[in-house]
Amino acid sequence: MITYTASPQPVASFAWADRPLVSFITVTYGTGDVIVGSMQALADTTGHLATEVIVVDNPHPERQHSGADRLALETSGILVVRPDHNLGFGGGNELGALYARGELLCFVNPDLITTPGWFDALHAVIDAEPDCIAAPRLVNADGTLQEAGQQLLANAHTRPITTDSDGRVDYASAACWLMTRSLHERVGGFDARFHPAYFEDVDLALRVRRLGGRTIIADVEVTHLLGGSTAASETPPAEQQRTVLQHLWADELRRQPPGLKLASRRG
Repeated sequence: MITYTASPQPVASFAWADRPLVSFITVTYGTGDVIVGSMQALADTTGHLATEVIVVDNPHPERQHSGADRLALETSGILVVRPDHNLGFGGGNELGALYARGELLCFVNPDLITTPGWFDALHAVIDAEPDCIAAPRLVNADGTLQEAGQQLLANAHTRPITTDSDGRVDYASAACWLMTRSLHERVGGFDARFHPAYFEDVDLALRVRRLGGRTIIADVEVTHLLGGSTAASETPPAEQQRTVLQHLWADELRRQPPGLKLASRRG
């Protein structure tokens, strides 16, 4: 089912653009009020752009399409896609990308609160280096640094980078990614083998690196309400997906630094 939100009194409103520069894609799964705050911040910080916003609301066993229902009540101008089964994070983003018309694709978590100037900073990175993934620094609600990218370890675990760096990282959590449509298509998008979630962002970033690109952390911060879109009890285990990553990237992992079993995953 595909609809456009049209609340008569929206707290977040997006205007139709015949030729959007960027398509913002958000995937939800049983998501509640947090999605409204995210969309409100997105509208406030991207009003100067020709945009479109696509939300893929995966059905939840108990909450059904709660994200879509909340958006219908409080927003306007958002294209909402309701698949009939849970496509997971990667599959949901890929469905959103099929509907996207923008030259740029921006994958945005429903628990992300964007800040003034964030998109322009990421766009500047892409302008300078089109074959890269641009991501911001993620900060917690209290302003402390959550990550400035991530490091991949030889055992396929990951750890957040929380110190100053030159912005070059193995990958960044896909809570907020900007990339060109062309690059997304050339690398083949998110791999369905990582369904329902975890490590699909690592895999895609490694495929970008294999083509000569990289992930770059822009000099800008956005707030990530880690875990705000999914209850901790509903977080799926990551070991199966980690095994897939180890199988697909055995040679690459041998070149990564060793590390303890410390994993930082998207919430």
